[in-house]
Amino acid sequence: MITAVGIVVILVGLIVWIGQLLSFVTPEIATRIGLNSPEEEMDQSLYIIETKANGLSDILLTWTLPLSGFLMIIDHKSWPFLALIGGGIYIYFAFLTIFSRYFLKNRGKKIGSPTDVKVAYIFSVIWIICSLLMIGLAIQEQGY
Repeated sequence: MITAVGIVVILVGLIVWIGQLLSFVTPEIATRIGLNSPEEEMDQSLYIIETKANGLSDILLTWTLPLSGFLMIIDHKSWPFLALIGGGIYIYFAFLTIFSRYFLKNRGKKIGSPTDVKVAYIFSVIWIICSLLMIGLAIQEQGY
C-alpha cells in the first residue's frame, strides 16, 4: 500500500507542479493543453492570480508532497517531515482553489468554463485526499 500511495502522490503532485510551472512561464501553452482556462473565460484578476501569483508560489512550494511520496517509497527517514509540510500546502492550495471560485462566481465574476471549473474541483478533492493520506501515514510512522 505504501508504494501505491507514494506513486499516486508523486503523479498527482507532479501534475500540480508541472502545471503551475507551465501556467507561470507559458500560460498560452498551459491553456492549449487544458491546464488553464482561456483568459477570456476568466475574470482578469483571477487569471493573473492563477497564472502568476499562485503559479510562482506553487512552483516554490508544491514540490514537497511528491518528494515525500518518493522518499516514502525508498524508505528515507525524512519523508514524514515533508509529508506533513507538503500535505498542509496541498490542502491549503485545494481549498483556495475551491473557495476562490465559489465566492467569485457568487459575485458574478467569470471563473472559467463549467468544464474547467469542474476539473478544478475534482483535482482539488484528489489533492485533499492525497494530502490527508500522507499526513496520516506520516503521523503513523512517527508513532503519534
